[in-house]
Amino acid sequence: MHFKDVGILFQDKQYNGISLRWMVCFTEKRRTLLISEEKNKLVFETSPNRTLYTRFIEQGKVLLEPDEYGITHGSNEYSSIILDKGRQEIIRLEFTAEALKQKKLSDAAKHWHDSFEQEKSWLYGRGKIDSTLQQLFNDIINTPANTPEEEAVFGARCQDILLHVAAEHIPA
Repeated sequence: MHFKDVGILFQDKQYNGISLRWMVCFTEKRRTLLISEEKNKLVFETSPNRTLYTRFIEQGKVLLEPDEYGITHGSNEYSSIILDKGRQEIIRLEFTAEALKQKKLSDAAKHWHDSFEQEKSWLYGRGKIDSTLQQLFNDIINTPANTPEEEAVFGARCQDILLHVAAEHIPA
């Protein structure tokens, strides 16, 4: 995608209720990128400053939180990402309720799955991305997902990320 002063290169991969959207954005000035939210999901999203955000998004009810500058962005239908001038990389990993019910994930993801049941949106900043998590993200970006076998490997690596984040996540 390319606009007058913003260019976005992106890659989408999907497997069994799990979606990856990897975006490399180039901007000439500060901009807000809006992402349409079409269904309930748990989202792990990296920010340009290497912070991981975990958020539950209820369709049509995106939680609005001030950014690091105290400015609230977004709407009821879109999540927003603030882009500063230059090149930025954003990784967005999404899990549907069905994906969280998978046997391998059910215990680790229980507190997140409860948000689907309670229908409440929330945002949780996890802190800086450690080297292990960065390597896991790099692995899924570089994992092809063109055949059923490749998709299964991709899905397993996405589950590994969820388990890694769950091991360090303390429910609020």
